[in-house]
This record gives sequence, structure tokens and C-alpha cells, in this order.
Amino acid sequence: MKKSIVLLLVFFAGLKMNASNYNSFIFGVCYYPEHWPETMWEKDAQMMKECGVNTVRIGEFAWYYFEPEEGVFQFDLFDRAIGVFAKYDIKVILGTPTAAPPKWLTQKYPEVLVVDPNGEKRNDQTRQHTSYSSPKYLEFCRKITEALAIHYGKNKNVIGWQIDNEIHCHVRESFSNNDQIEFRKFLETKYKNIDSLNNRWGNKFWSQWYTEWMQISMPINTSSFHNPSLMLDYKRFLSESGIKYFNIQTAIIRKYCPDDFITTNGTFTDLDYYKMTKGMEIYSHDNYPCFVQQPQYWAATMATISRGFNGRFMIMEEQTGPGGQTYLLRSPRPGEMSLWAFQMLAHGADGMSHFRWRTALKGAEEYWYGVLDQDNTPRERYDEFKKEGNQMQKIGNEILGSVIKSDIAVLRDFENEWVYDYQYLTKEVKASGVYSDFVRAASELKYNIDIVGFEIDFSKYKIIFAPYMIMMSPSLASKIQKFVSAGGVFITGAHTAVKDFDNSMTWNTWPIYLTKLFGVEVGSFNCYQMPSATSNFINIGNDSLAVNVFADILKLNTAKSIGTWGMDYMKGMPACTENKFDSGMAVYYSSFFNYNAIKVLMKRYTSELALNQILKGFPENIELTSRNKGSTTFYFILNHNSESVNINLNTSFFDIINDVNISGNYNMKPFEYLVLRSVN
Repeated sequence: MKKSIVLLLVFFAGLKMNASNYNSFIFGVCYYPEHWPETMWEKDAQMMKECGVNTVRIGEFAWYYFEPEEGVFQFDLFDRAIGVFAKYDIKVILGTPTAAPPKWLTQKYPEVLVVDPNGEKRNDQTRQHTSYSSPKYLEFCRKITEALAIHYGKNKNVIGWQIDNEIHCHVRESFSNNDQIEFRKFLETKYKNIDSLNNRWGNKFWSQWYTEWMQISMPINTSSFHNPSLMLDYKRFLSESGIKYFNIQTAIIRKYCPDDFITTNGTFTDLDYYKMTKGMEIYSHDNYPCFVQQPQYWAATMATISRGFNGRFMIMEEQTGPGGQTYLLRSPRPGEMSLWAFQMLAHGADGMSHFRWRTALKGAEEYWYGVLDQDNTPRERYDEFKKEGNQMQKIGNEILGSVIKSDIAVLRDFENEWVYDYQYLTKEVKASGVYSDFVRAASELKYNIDIVGFEIDFSKYKIIFAPYMIMMSPSLASKIQKFVSAGGVFITGAHTAVKDFDNSMTWNTWPIYLTKLFGVEVGSFNCYQMPSATSNFINIGNDSLAVNVFADILKLNTAKSIGTWGMDYMKGMPACTENKFDSGMAVYYSSFFNYNAIKVLMKRYTSELALNQILKGFPENIELTSRNKGSTTFYFILNHNSESVNINLNTSFFDIINDVNISGNYNMKPFEYLVLRSVN
């Protein structure tokens, strides 16, 4: 059996494997042998080994080399590079190079290029400029993927594959004839006949009744507004196109490399990652914290989201130094690079790969700095990377197979978010941006939290939040009711269960299919304009919570009010309700969630259910998570502050990184991180 099967042990403990000597935690770096003189490879591999590196990702942009002319394939350069890494027991994740096609392809077959809404073909002097719907492009993607899979299928040093690179990063939409044809095929497959589409979209409105499929076009600029049902299906089409593109290559890799793991990297828009990651061994997140100024909760949120796609994730690209292209992000402060890497482990990452080994001398990413600077001189960043690698080697085998257990979940559904992408109501509505507030609240209250899709087993949790859940179906409503009936607390916000999954209104009273569960009816609402926070507030006990855009007006049936509106004509009217339902509770919060509302509600119901904090007595701004492996609990403690912070460890722990027992008061230095396990 191919040694690549071992990676499944590396990433997912608990899986059995055949005898092998490769059972270390994956710590890696992205490398580009085609960029560097071959005389440098050996020294690079030697230095990597000294830094604890045991995996490199290569090849994801090298199509020009692998297929220098149509139908002519070559592999010698990468064969030699893989051979050099093998001498130092460094394994390879190989990227399919389909995000950057060679010039002979785009020049000879210009029909593969993305077409803008005005009919102009996208220029080919960059990356990701080809259409996922182009039959010709998909044909060449199949050919290059198959050539690579056949050649490296029996290479024991290639242990995994990254499909493409950052699907949907730069291109999602194309408006060529091929794209129009594929969009119509997508609709015809879904609706079967044109009248079904007409009726479900409501095309009597504005005389939009279609009589043949050819009359339907992708949504381009028009004189007024597009049908919301069309726009939702268009988003679904964009997602399905990206997933189809991924699956075409995946099927080929599985055929020729059945023991290798398959992943893809990055998290972008108009792609349903819950669907795409089904059957994927592990998903890969690209972590670039400096895209925001204060990344503590944002980075934690992206990790939590990535873990929730299929339960397993790794980091394929971890920010190492300054970054930018035409722009330039702030630089990581000394110590932050490794702090952010350990933050990913704290949120469940089962592998860590930094971008990149050496800073590029040429090209659009000259300012994306690597472990080594462009002059190949090891400096402070190299020293920090080496220290981090040795630390990860020390803790890796211990935490393999550990999982994050949480009693709290936040539901995320891409289709519900896509509804708000088009009907955004006001510019304050950011459906995909609310999750950071949940992660921050949970972090400050010292609870683990999951962000998961609708298909997850709800019974795993005690509390479920459901923000921006504008669409509802009878089956989903039944699943929610079953969760509450069994003792769960389900908390949703304003404008919940307004439409069906055709993005259409129904004859039912809001929240549709859920009025009995929540014990309320929504008769009317206010949509406050920017800045909405000054327009009203909700009083819950001693807490006053600013309105966030929406204010639902509730009629109470069986529910009781636990919060009231503070201003406007609704002053004193119910604004937050509880409804006891069998063994559980359904809570309706009459505005969109914001950080303060989330924290108040989370604190209230974790207290009522007597949920245990990870550890008690920690400062709010110290990040704390836990991972469990059998009866052992690992605690990750991270100080994101630029000053020292005192913590109190109320029992004895073993500090795995520093090989010492610690307890009592501990002064955490700026950007310090600890990995502890309980001492029995």
C-alpha cells in the first residue's frame, strides 16, 4: 500500500494503517522549484529539515512546465526536486496547476477565457482568467490532471493533492455563450420543464413568463431589478460550476492515486463549501491574518468556519511575513507569525504549511514574504519559523486525533447568505460577517463554539444560534423542532423563516413553519436605515442592546417576553421571547444579531443550562480553547496582546512546549502561547 495512506493517520488519528515509519505531525512550507536554480534545492531541503519541515506543497502554478506545448508532457524538473526532498524525508503535496494555464492554451483557444458582462474577453496575463464552464478548458484540465496522476501515482513521496488553487478567488462569473448554455442546462436539470420554473420564480410578475429555455439569460446589467429567485439560482449555478470543476479533477486523482488524500485551499464567495467538501479527506484554509488590522477573532472565525465544512481542516498557506501585491498589508510583529500558527491548531487544524519558503524575486507576489528574504538571508523570521517547527514537532504526536468538543453551534447556510447578497436591504446587512461576533463572544466567555451547516446532527449541541435564516422548508423546520423538543435551546434573530427555498414569499405567517415552535407571529417590521444603532434598543434585564437594522413586531401566542423595545412606537412591546416547547426552549430575538446581543444571550443560556467553561477565571482577551483525545484534554492559551497579561491556573498542568509543570499565577509575555494538558 502506498505510503501516502499514512497521511490519513497524520491528520486523523484513530484510523488504522499498515506498517510505516512516517507518522509525524505535518509541518510544511510552500516551495517553487521551478523558480530557483537547481543548485539551491539541496541546501533548501537541508535547512527545511533543520526547521522541522516534513512536507512541501509544490507545482500548483507550473502548467507551463508540465505541458510546454499541447500534448507534450515533461516531469524531469519536479522528479528531481521530489527526489531531493525525499533524501531529507520531506514528503510532497502536489497541486494541480489549473489556476494558471500556459500561453499556448489561452492564445490558441481564446474561447476558454472569462468574458465580462459587456462581452469583452478577460486578458490572459495573470492567473484565474478561464471559465469553469468552458468545455475546451475542462478538457485540458482533465488532460493535465491525468498526466500528473499517472506519472506520480506510484511515487511514494507524493502523499496528497491540492486541486487547483483558491477556487473562486479571482473569478466566479463569466458571460460567454458557453456560460449561458451551461446556466440554462443547470436550470433545465433542476426544473425539468419551463412552466415549473415560471411558477416557482413567479414570472407572471413584470411579464417575465418564459416560453423556451433560450429566452433565459444570466443576470447582466438591466434597466431595473432582477427577480430574486433568478439571482439565487444564479448563485447556485456559480457554486455548482466551481464544485463540478473540482470534482472533475478529483475523480481523476482518485482513479490513479486511490491512497492519496485530496484537498483544495482558500475560502471565497459564491461557493457552497459544505457541498464541495463532502467526501474530501481534509479541507485547507489559507490564513492571512494581516488582511485585518486586529485579526484575533477574525482569524479564529475563519478557522472555526473551515473546521465546520466537513469536520477536518489544515492550513495550506499560513502568513509568514509582510504581504501584498499592488497593496501592502501590515507586517506581523515579532512572535505573531507563530502565535497565529498555533491559533489555527487551537481551533482544530491538523496540519500547518507556511507560505512560502523564499520570497519571490519576480512577479505579482514580490511583496508576499517568505521564511527567507529575497536575498536568501536567514533573519528573525527564519529563526521564529525554526523555533515554531521544533515546537510543532514536539506537540504534534500528542495532539493527533484530538477534536474540539462544543455545546454551542452557529448555523451557517450559503444559500441564505446569497439571498442577502442581492436583497441586502441596507448596506449595514453583512450576512457573512456576523460569525466573528459569535466567536468573539464565545472566546470571551471561554466556551468552544462550532459554525456548521444545516445538515449537521443538531443533537450534538445544547445551544444553537441561527442568524440570517431567511429561507425555511418544512423538513428544516421539523429538524429544528426535534432539536428543541429533545431539550435544546434554539435562538434565532429577526426576519427568520420569511421565504421558501425558491426565494419566494409564501401564504404562511412568519416565521413560516415555526410559529408554533416559537410561540409568536411576526405581523410587521421596521427596517432602520444607517446608522440603525441609534434608532432603537432592546432591554433584556439590565442590558440595553442597540437595534441592528431590523425590528420585528411580535404577537405573542404561547411565548413569554424576556425583552422589550425601548423607543419608537414599539416602546414596551415584546422584542425578545422564550417559548418552552417540550423539554427545550425556542428564543426569538427581534433584531439582527450583533456582538452585544450575542454575548448577552449566550451568557444567559449557558448559565441556565449550567454549561462548563473551558477553564475559569481567565481574562476576556486571552484566547482559550481545548481539544480532547480520549480522556486527555489539551488547552491552548494565547496572548494576542502587545503587553504581558497575568493568568491564574487554578490547577496543575504540564506545559508541553516547555516540558515543565505549571500552576497558579503565570505571566504571559506579549504574543506568547501555551499548550497544556492536565496533570492527573
